[in-house]
Amino acid sequence: MDEPEPGRRFTDITGELVEIGPELWRVLPASGAVVTIEAAAVVAARPIPPKPTPFSEILELERLLAATWPALESAELGGWVLRYAEGFSRRANSVLALTAPPGGLESALEAVEAWYGERGARPLVSLAGGVAKRLDEELAARGWEAEAGTAVMVKPLDSAVYDRAAYEGEAVVADAPGEALLEQIGQGRPAIAAAVFGSGTGRGYAEIWRGDELAARGRGAIAGDLVAITSIGTLPAYRRQGLGTEILHALEAWGYENGARRAALQVETDNRAAIAMYERLGYAERYRYRYRGPVKA
Repeated sequence: MDEPEPGRRFTDITGELVEIGPELWRVLPASGAVVTIEAAAVVAARPIPPKPTPFSEILELERLLAATWPALESAELGGWVLRYAEGFSRRANSVLALTAPPGGLESALEAVEAWYGERGARPLVSLAGGVAKRLDEELAARGWEAEAGTAVMVKPLDSAVYDRAAYEGEAVVADAPGEALLEQIGQGRPAIAAAVFGSGTGRGYAEIWRGDELAARGRGAIAGDLVAITSIGTLPAYRRQGLGTEILHALEAWGYENGARRAALQVETDNRAAIAMYERLGYAERYRYRYRGPVKA
């Protein structure tokens, strides 16, 4: 490589490389304004790994997400929250463990096993990112199995989009779940699903109908400035028509209109196609969580 010209100075630009062309490169820095660079002026480039998500952000998101999916029963155990909803979803039937266990891990696990045992349930502990790294390792050493790895993805709801365009599709958002929606996502227990999902202020249920069939649906729930979007689904006969994306956009618009400025999704990590789709729609992964429980009998 030729030596730089005498007195020549180099400038670093850090950001997301959004375009590489034979003549121009385009970089999106944290400031948000795209920078265009002549390809001939690029001397070197190197990848920079993303910064770890701060623990404070993980703790905030975990608490907000938990508030949008409440259990039928809960109990405080120091900084842990034990949750039970007769087996409807792992989220509502697991321990939210965001701090060190009270009185040490052994006594905490004894209390957890006793509490879930009284309800005839297998105990599960939800382990969020680096916040729960040590607890994850300790439970693994005790033989507790890991399951259901999940990515938490977040998207800012830009006022330039939602103040101007909002949503003009065919999805209808109501403040209570309909019977057909509960049948589809209630796992055979629509009454329990209705109790967990809730209705009224801060709850939105989007539906698209085709004749007498609920073709696509989804749920939004607001906590703080966050709308958690869950349970998006489309009947097999109506897939690959963009209905799921339309449901998502409807719930984003509904969330913004009701005070949310961020949207969040929870996607199992083995669903790579869904993660890629949500990334294309503006969502970015902030952290991952998973569950651990005793070996199933």
